[in-house]
Amino acid sequence: MCFPQLGKDFNVLDLAVIEVQHYTDKLFRIRTERPRSYRFTAGEFVMIGLEDTPNRAYSIASGPYDDYLEFYSIKVQDGPLTSKLQHVKVGETIRVGEKPTGTLILANLELGGHLVMMASGTGITPFISLLRDPEIYDLFENITITWTTRLHAEQDCYRDFLNEMPVEYISTVTQEPAELNGRIQQFMEDGTLSIDNPVDQRIMLCGSISFNNDLKDHFNALGFNEGNKKSQGTFVQERAFVS
Repeated sequence: MCFPQLGKDFNVLDLAVIEVQHYTDKLFRIRTERPRSYRFTAGEFVMIGLEDTPNRAYSIASGPYDDYLEFYSIKVQDGPLTSKLQHVKVGETIRVGEKPTGTLILANLELGGHLVMMASGTGITPFISLLRDPEIYDLFENITITWTTRLHAEQDCYRDFLNEMPVEYISTVTQEPAELNGRIQQFMEDGTLSIDNPVDQRIMLCGSISFNNDLKDHFNALGFNEGNKKSQGTFVQERAFVS
């Protein structure tokens, strides 16, 4: 997932691109080499850019033990970064920040019970990283992931992966016919999905600012409390990118 610019100065590594895959006219994935010394926690983001572009914060999709770094991005034709990043080819380099960070990590969440990951659009990215970490399956009794996109094709990148994982994968689509057609919020409101128990359920949120804020307010009203680096909670989101 790509977020707004957070600053121009950051220490970077120039990493070779080893794979590029395009899924729609608006979505693509990049994998780069990963130095053995490069460490991150599943769920974190990092700054990336090109030599002649501003940097942007991207969630990492690869798992902590993978030998590559993976990023999932939208295409903005006149975007200062993605207008050029979408044309990067294998063998070229991109700049990746040396210090991943973020609050959408398991250390900020009370463990146990039923974990529900809720994503919209490219907000799925940090959850792919988390699900690629074997540790998560020992920390919760069961895991559900909901993913809301405009079109079915926007889930092509990770659909097979999610179907293969030992998780309940719930897809909702807003602009095409689907079994669940609409925003995830409406399926909680009408009782189709029961995500309302702060005693037994834990929530992770990642999507647009409006998606995160709407769900944050919803879960706060139900008695969930937000976790951070100072104290664990029953739900977490990426604090760097919400109003």
